[in-house]
Amino acid sequence: VPAAITIMLALYIKEPKRDAVPQASRFSWSLEGMPVQFKRYLVVAGIFALGNSSDMFLLLRARELGVPQEKIPLLWASISLITTIFDTPLSAMSDRFGRKRFILMAWLAFVFFYLCMSVQGISLYAVLGLFALYGLFKAATEGIEKALVADMAPKKLLGTAFGWFNLITGLMLFPASFIFGWLYESKGSTVAFLFSGGCSALAVTLLT
Repeated sequence: VPAAITIMLALYIKEPKRDAVPQASRFSWSLEGMPVQFKRYLVVAGIFALGNSSDMFLLLRARELGVPQEKIPLLWASISLITTIFDTPLSAMSDRFGRKRFILMAWLAFVFFYLCMSVQGISLYAVLGLFALYGLFKAATEGIEKALVADMAPKKLLGTAFGWFNLITGLMLFPASFIFGWLYESKGSTVAFLFSGGCSALAVTLLT
């Protein structure tokens, strides 16, 4: 029902009038015309995505660290609430203070989160605080990472730029979760979380 309402509302959205649109160029896998800093950002974003495995592993880890089974959905709902509340304000702040600075701070928070989650026997209150931090991380990256793409890429190649960004980060989703899950099962949670934290730390270093 919400989806149907959304479609009906979308029908009333009018696109702004544009000047004559130049003929679209033929599709190409080439990154020709893209600035060097954008290409570097693609590599860095891919490395970070390799360490950003499925969030379901976080819920599994929370259960292992003492969060009651019946509280797990409430924990995730709280993260979603934090992300929703702070997404717009943090995105607006990035307009003023810079995308890269915000992404670096958010990625550092991610590194801290994963390193702490690798520790055995941390308290329940620490777990709750870490998950709140994770909610802020999501709020500070979901829109800002894409905004940085728009800042770096030439306007006439924005579609291509977003396509490449989504391609690279999307392709990393499977190996990220596969490697993390294999490490979690065969080597233990500490090694798995340290792997993700290490990938993220490398991405932070390359982005600076």
